Amino acid sequence: MKNRSKKHLLLILFLITLSIFISGCGEKSSTEEVTYNVQPSAEDVVSNMQMKVNGLEDYSYTMYVNSSSGGKSPEIHEVMWKRPDLMKTTILNPDKDTKVIMASDGDFQWIYSSESKTVFKTEISDDFDGLKLFEPDVYAEFLNGTLNERSLSLIEAENVDGKNVYLLELIPSDTNNEFLQWKSKIWIDRENWMLLRYELYDSIENVYLNVEIRDMELNAGIPDSEFEFKIPDGAQVKVIGPDDFKNELQKMTLEEAKKLIDFEILMPEYLPEGYEFNYSMVSSSKDTSYSTFVHSGFSVFAGQHYDKITLVYTKGGDEIRIVESISEQSLPETQDFESGGEYILVNNTKGTTSPVFGGNMKALTWQDGEFEITIISSLDKGELLNIAESLS
Repeated sequence: MKNRSKKHLLLILFLITLSIFISGCGEKSSTEEVTYNVQPSAEDVVSNMQMKVNGLEDYSYTMYVNSSSGGKSPEIHEVMWKRPDLMKTTILNPDKDTKVIMASDGDFQWIYSSESKTVFKTEISDDFDGLKLFEPDVYAEFLNGTLNERSLSLIEAENVDGKNVYLLELIPSDTNNEFLQWKSKIWIDRENWMLLRYELYDSIENVYLNVEIRDMELNAGIPDSEFEFKIPDGAQVKVIGPDDFKNELQKMTLEEAKKLIDFEILMPEYLPEGYEFNYSMVSSSKDTSYSTFVHSGFSVFAGQHYDKITLVYTKGGDEIRIVESISEQSLPETQDFESGGEYILVNNTKGTTSPVFGGNMKALTWQDGEFEITIISSLDKGELLNIAESLS
């Protein structure tokens, strides 16, 4: 149920590490001239941004990232990209004195962490069915993943650091989920249609994330040699294959699962008549060395470690799944709502209920600190709530 939302969180809270925002100071052609006395619509601005990125052959920039949940000093992201799939990004964390390098040289993708002194390497191959450590063209990924399904409004045209800009406010169309309601603002250069600044606001209008883009160069003819990756001295190399991306969970008994989980498993005291325990499954962000790295705190955008157990109860062909997880997340979880989601109280704690899998099933989710529980079933909302309130 939450795969897409978690992927999106890693896209907008990890790959966005590379992907969030790009500003411009490239050459201005006749097709880029702006008639300043004609105010475009927000949709016109976004359309020009998308046309601009489609015409880019390469770009480079430095991005400064400040997060209210991060350290005192901004993270520094030095990024280069070249069509079709060359990329190199260096992430510097001054507070931790650590470095992460991510590179795509056309044949392989690489990720290096100075903290773990480990290099992850995967081959760019059709045999991997398109599996990648990251998407090289991070700016295009940001535009596609962040601007879509959002209500756009042009606030005003203003001046930022001597540049004429358009200021857009973005409000996601999902009105049921608290995190997905967080609005953001983007500042776009009026001359080259590239991003200069991004701000994400929390539910009480405080700035949660601030990004500034500097030293942007467009279509500068970056040579391929700039994307070569050199293995740092003393680093160990781990080759990542298709098995490292698989998420096939083993079915096991409850007693077997308890040996793999460090937190207390909550069991339902109430189940509708005829439902019996069938099996359980356990998963963790530490299942593979690569997933452990992805969920480590190497960046303000990184995912956080989690451990999860799924309890499956069945009655003929019907089933109830109770998913219990604990994580070190610094950002609230996102619920992957379809239509018809709503808030609901579970033992005086705010939760959400929504249809999933095309409306064939329902999900009830609530969170208490680091502990989150989701119940998935075709039962009605009242029965889901009865089960939820009986967990102990």
